[in-house]
Amino acid sequence: MKKILGLTAVSVLALACANVQAADLQVTGSIVPGSCSLNIPTLAVDYGRLTVTDLSPVDYTALQKLTTTFSIACDGPTLVGLTAADNRAASRKHEAMVAIDPGLADPRNSFGLGTNTEGGKIGAYSLHVRNYSVDGSTDFRTILNGGGNWSGASDLFRSTPNYVLSWSPNGANSPHLLTTVTGELEVQAAINNTTELALLEQVDIDGSATMELTYI
Repeated sequence: MKKILGLTAVSVLALACANVQAADLQVTGSIVPGSCSLNIPTLAVDYGRLTVTDLSPVDYTALQKLTTTFSIACDGPTLVGLTAADNRAASRKHEAMVAIDPGLADPRNSFGLGTNTEGGKIGAYSLHVRNYSVDGSTDFRTILNGGGNWSGASDLFRSTPNYVLSWSPNGANSPHLLTTVTGELEVQAAINNTTELALLEQVDIDGSATMELTYI
C-alpha cells in the first residue's frame, strides 16, 4: 500500500510539472540610505540678567560666547549636513554684529533675538560649530552649499535653510561619508543700543533657530 501511494504521488507531481511551461521569478527588496539622528542635550543658552548699564546708548554691545554640545550619529557612512532656520528673522538687527565682526553683519550670517513690546529689535547672534570631531578625527573642515558649489563655511551657519553645512577632510571640498560628528554649537550675541531699543520695562531675549539634518 505504501508503494502504491508513493507512485501515485510521483505521478501527480510529474503531471503538475508538465502543465507549467514558464513562470516568472521575482526578486524584490529595498536598499535604504543610512539613517542619522541629531542630538543637542541642552536646547537653550542663557545670557541671564543684563541691566541697562551693561549696554551703550549709542554703540552695539557684544556679549560673551556661549556653547552647548551637539552630536550626529548615523547607522552607516552617510552624506549628511545641517541647516539652520531663523525663527525670529523679522527681528534680526544684523547691523549690531559689527560689534563682534563686520563680516557677520551680512543678514545671512546672523539670527534675530526678538523685539520689545514696541517692536524695537533687540539685536542678533551668530551660530558656529566649534571643536568638532568627525568619525573620531579632527582633520576636517566645514563646507557650505547654498544651491551651487561647495565652498569653505568658516564653521558658520547661515540663517536660511537653503544653506547646508557639512564636513570635508582638510584639503578636499566635497562632503564626507560620515558616521559620527561631535562638537559644540557656539552662540555670540550683539545687543542694540538703548537709543533704538527702548528699555522702559523688562525685555526678554528671545532667539530661536531650527536646526535640521539634511541628507545630501
